[in-house]
Amino acid sequence: MNLICRQSLRHYKKEKFIQSNITIMNALLPPDEVRGMTVFKIDKFTKPVTVPVLVINKNYVESANKVLKNYIIKLNNFKPIRSGSNDSECAFYLDPAKFSSCEDLNLTFVSAENLKYVQIEVGYNNWNHDEILKAVLPEKSMLSSYSAIGSIVHVNLKPELLGYKDIIGRVLNDKLKGCKSVVNKIDSINNVYRNFEYEIIYGSTDLKTTVKENKCLFDLDFSEVYWNPRLCTEHERILNKLKSGDVLYDVFAGIGPFSVPAAKLGCIVLANDLNPNSCKWLEINKKKNRIKDELLTIINKDGSKFIQEDLRTHYILWSKKITSETNVHVTMNLPAIAVDFVKHFSNLFEWEEISDHSLPILHVYTFVKTDNNYEEGLKSIMEEYFSNIKDDDIQEIIRVRNVAPNKEMVRITFQMRKDMLCKSESIKKRKLNEIKIEHDVKKSKDDS
Repeated sequence: MNLICRQSLRHYKKEKFIQSNITIMNALLPPDEVRGMTVFKIDKFTKPVTVPVLVINKNYVESANKVLKNYIIKLNNFKPIRSGSNDSECAFYLDPAKFSSCEDLNLTFVSAENLKYVQIEVGYNNWNHDEILKAVLPEKSMLSSYSAIGSIVHVNLKPELLGYKDIIGRVLNDKLKGCKSVVNKIDSINNVYRNFEYEIIYGSTDLKTTVKENKCLFDLDFSEVYWNPRLCTEHERILNKLKSGDVLYDVFAGIGPFSVPAAKLGCIVLANDLNPNSCKWLEINKKKNRIKDELLTIINKDGSKFIQEDLRTHYILWSKKITSETNVHVTMNLPAIAVDFVKHFSNLFEWEEISDHSLPILHVYTFVKTDNNYEEGLKSIMEEYFSNIKDDDIQEIIRVRNVAPNKEMVRITFQMRKDMLCKSESIKKRKLNEIKIEHDVKKSKDDS
């Protein structure tokens, strides 16, 4: 019986010790009572906390700070080093989860006499958005990420978080610097203009903003056009392939993340988009970044028409001028359907209309399902849309970003061949001419 009692006592002490440690660890975090809050009440975040304070002579502040910087309280809008009760003292407010005793500090001028415990009040203004939302939202349904687009914060709320959207919007608006609107996506991008349905869950209804990317400024209205800040690195990858004098055909240009910096670099750019609002903002960004008219031409039509008409006409003219040092690039960043437009390059030219050098390099974006096998998904796309491409034509296959748990955005970059671009009748005619020329040369030799 005594043995059982002793075991029970040890178990009780162990549980108390664990609970005590948890309490100490959570001391400077938001109170447990805010969990599940759906109506914002700022006073619910306020709580008293007892913390250790070391009061030392000001002559030792510099030496003490080197050690105590790892122990002091780190909260927003909280000053952890303050003047003491008189001019000769300085008080260090310490985190109770990090500090246990003066003996651990190994400071000769600090003893237990320097230590006292005081009660402070912490609240909503002392925590960042991540700490607040982790305390409020259900533990198994946290806000995974958000995108900042200038003064707009864009979230994709899971169904189980919709009941907390007012809280999420308020907290992000309060805590993220420069935020004026929080927008929740409520539909996928499924229309021809590449924008989606949304709701403003907090802040201003004016969704005009400015973003900076690759040394260019872009004005936009998020309610009218598409912009994804997570593509910044990919935009930069393509721009690093360009040089002054190159030609860029941007089939789905949007507001110009490829076109504007490419033109600023000195490339000749034809930028097309079906969305008239994208073209409107692209024109604004052309002027904003002081791009010359001769470097950037903006076109508003379907991508297939742009390829068959504008790209074709422009490339025939430039094909006669460009040198082997000039590269021609085509960007097709509309991953949901871009691969469908590759076919419009087939039979686009007569053989004699274009030169044999500086043939277009295509950068085509698409989605690949990864639920079974990434390689198999990519192989299926290549066989369906790029069946006439040889292995030597492919320059790069880049995984751009993860879109969903089983979905990757991918870029396929390949060098087009002349026989891929020219009409089959034109190719046959050329071959017949070559055969005739060979025959005439042979006949001439025989006659001589």
